[in-house]
This record gives sequence, structure tokens and C-alpha cells, in this order.
Amino acid sequence: MEKMPSSIKVRYFDMAGRVEPTRLCLTLGGVPFEDEILTWESWGAMKPTVAPRHMPLMELDGELISQSVAMARWAAKISKYEGRPLYPEDPLEALRVDEVGDMIGELFLPVVKSFSLPEDEREKFCVAAVSEGGDVHKWLVHIDSILGRSTSGFAVGDHLTLADISIFTGVNMFASGHFDLISKDCLAPFKNIAQHREKIANIPEVKARYADKEGVFSVYKA
Repeated sequence: MEKMPSSIKVRYFDMAGRVEPTRLCLTLGGVPFEDEILTWESWGAMKPTVAPRHMPLMELDGELISQSVAMARWAAKISKYEGRPLYPEDPLEALRVDEVGDMIGELFLPVVKSFSLPEDEREKFCVAAVSEGGDVHKWLVHIDSILGRSTSGFAVGDHLTLADISIFTGVNMFASGHFDLISKDCLAPFKNIAQHREKIANIPEVKARYADKEGVFSVYKA
């Protein structure tokens, strides 16, 4: 087994985005890391030196790592909360955690697709995506039902995992107004998602992480 890196640096803008699961896993696990915040100017200067990689980025003892899902999964594997790993060692439980994470990825696909549309079509497309029967709405219904069936309040099993962090950070991107043409109210019908957001936001380490943050991070607070 390889030793833990002595230096972990996470690079992203001053927003949550796709890197927040990595940041939150490391925070919950008490793993020290440098949270390097880039400006658009500094990223512009850095971008040619790291291409074809893109943000977010992570450095482990100077080794450059990209791809947000891989980063979050690694962070969960090395992090424990209350003595239990955030990424399960049991293969079946790990499969369920990965499934939830991929569902959150599905939530973002219509938003990404909208960026390629003409400006006069984007708003109509985004409204349809979060309306009943739309692609985002369908996945929110499914995620809400998974949480509704849980007897522990957690997405997978009886303890906190990367699945919970993926849901918490993913739906908060919609609630924060991160996506300009997606209504913040799109989560309003989903009571199980709301209860889950509150549960995760009230974890002491989560509360401490967002206590002094404002802007898009405000929705991450209890």
C-alpha cells in the first residue's frame, strides 16, 4: 500500500462546482489540504501549462491530478468519519455509492447541453428540463425516492458516505443559482432531498466549513 501524500493541494475557483465533494470529503476526514483559490486571470495563465487537463485540479506531492469524480472517490477512500470510511470497502455497497454519484452526474447533463444551444433557445430548454417530466426533474424524483426509502436518513447504508456528499453538493448547485437559467425553486417539491440537505448541513464539520462563507455557499449552511 502506497503511503499517504504529505502534501495535498486542491485548485479551483471561489465556488463549489464539481470540486466540492473532494473538499468536503477531506474536511470530514480531517485530512489536511491546501484549498488554492484561482481567479479567472490566474487560471488563464495556468491553463496552457496543464492542457488538456481542466479544472478542478489536485496536486499530490507535486503530481498533477484531474477529473473531479476520480478526485472525490480518492478523497472518500482516504477519509473516515466517526471511524467509518466515506467510500465503502464492501464492493456491493461501493457500487451503490457509485450509482448515486453517477445519478448526480446525470443531473448536470441537460445543463451542460444547454450551453451549446442558441441563447434564445436556452431558457426554454432549461425550464423544460426542471419541469415535470423533464430530464433534471426525473432524476430529482428518483433521488428523492431513494432517500425516502432510507431508514437511516443516509443515501446508502446506515452511515455517511460519498453518496450523501454527492447529493448534498450536487443539489446545492441547483439551489444556489449556480446555473443562471435554472430556477432555485426546482427542488421545492422534494421533501426527502430537503430533509437530507438539512441532515448533512447540520454535521458539525460541515457547519464549520461553511460558517464564514457567503454567496453561492450560503445554501450549504444549516
